[in-house]
Amino acid sequence: SYSTQVVETTLDARLQKLAGRVVGRAGLGDAQVALVAMRPTGEVVAMVGGKDYAASPFNRATQAKRQPGSTFKVFVYLAALEAGWDPDDTIPNTPMENGSYRPKNSSEKYSEEFTLEYALASSSNVATVRLFNEVGSEKVIRTARDLGVTSTLPQGDPSLALGTSSMTLLELTSAYAGIVANEFPVRPHAFPRQEESWWDWFTSPEDSISSDTQDDLEQMLRAAINRGTGRA
Repeated sequence: SYSTQVVETTLDARLQKLAGRVVGRAGLGDAQVALVAMRPTGEVVAMVGGKDYAASPFNRATQAKRQPGSTFKVFVYLAALEAGWDPDDTIPNTPMENGSYRPKNSSEKYSEEFTLEYALASSSNVATVRLFNEVGSEKVIRTARDLGVTSTLPQGDPSLALGTSSMTLLELTSAYAGIVANEFPVRPHAFPRQEESWWDWFTSPEDSISSDTQDDLEQMLRAAINRGTGRA
């Protein structure tokens, strides 16, 4: 005799199929690709851990730790907003000539100064590192921790601002989901979660930022799409 057990997941079959096609068609040669699509609640609706599971049964979405690069900059700018900075405040975008760490902008493009909003939109390395030094690594790391990043983040290392410290794609996606939901840390899950008991709610508190700060950050992120590095 045979028995059948049905397991319900949060995965969306249509989105999962689309994600598989997108990853499979990624024109990156032999390079691997991982993808996570998540609702702000933490429900994972699509996940692909690599181009070909048969050839490489390793889930790069949950197991591989990679440098997040410029996607880490959002933590720097959020920490700055929470410390009292404004999207219209200005910061120098000139070459960095002092100190042992001297990052450069892509294509060596510089200017005297511009707003924080445009600094994030254009993904300026020198402006971001300057802002990181102004805000302090402790506040930036605390912001990342509040949003659910658990990987090692070194104190006092200005290169952290440019995403040199490795983490999983699931961590990073969950942090961004927390910004959208303004309720964090977001706990990623692939199976429907039971209603939280009062004890779970009490022992696992969630945090948020002010609505004004969230609006400012979303405005800055939209600028990256409308007139910045994400315009294409």
